[in-house]
Amino acid sequence: MKDNKYIVFTAIGFELVGLILTAVYIGQELDKRFDLRGLGIVGMSMLVLVGWIAHIIIIAKRIERTNKDNNTE
Repeated sequence: MKDNKYIVFTAIGFELVGLILTAVYIGQELDKRFDLRGLGIVGMSMLVLVGWIAHIIIIAKRIERTNKDNNTE
């Protein structure tokens, strides 16, 4: 499980890059369609970051729980 833990956190970094690029693209489209003057990009970026942080917390708790289970055996 030790090696897998580092792969998971490396994948999270790539996931963040993809999410931000997607948020910028969707935000630009929202800005064009609804004339939001940049608020679409900001809103989508903030939404993505909040979701990403929640995802990291869930993964960290899962890894911590797995480590506790492995230490008790």
